[in-house]
Amino acid sequence: MRALPEAGWPKAGMVAVVTRFTVQDLVQTLPLALLGRRPFIPARLPIAPERHYRAQLTFLPVVGMGQWLLMGVTAHGLLRLAGERSDLSRVLDVIGTGMLIPIPALWLCDATLIAADRFRLPELAVVNPTIQLWETALFVTGLHTVLGVPWRRAAPAGLAASVVYVLGASRFLR
Repeated sequence: MRALPEAGWPKAGMVAVVTRFTVQDLVQTLPLALLGRRPFIPARLPIAPERHYRAQLTFLPVVGMGQWLLMGVTAHGLLRLAGERSDLSRVLDVIGTGMLIPIPALWLCDATLIAADRFRLPELAVVNPTIQLWETALFVTGLHTVLGVPWRRAAPAGLAASVVYVLGASRFLR
């Protein structure tokens, strides 16, 4: 986190998010679409289940970018409400970087579960929360390190960013 830029637009965060969701599409969504799989739980989208993964190939990067922005704005807003100085660009760099760092482990788990025909619950209920906790720890650490925010304020902001992601992703992504 200390290597993140100190100024400028959030290029590092954006590159991290685009990388995360593009590779996720290639490792997870594309194989599921090619195999003709249906979501293990129906998504709240007006898409036929048999077409879900083909549609997700298109909307995953867009949803990922939207989630990143909402997460960053949420963390930034909470820090500002708590009286902290917060730079939205730095927050977005932290959130984007935190969203990418643990994801290679998820890609490996997803690829393994897909290959073993086990990409469903309860397996995903073990893997995904573990990765989300890791991301949350990175958000909190990054907000503390990059912005100099006290831990007692970085923790709620990082946790809120994770809650925003989980609530948004759970509606659309499978």
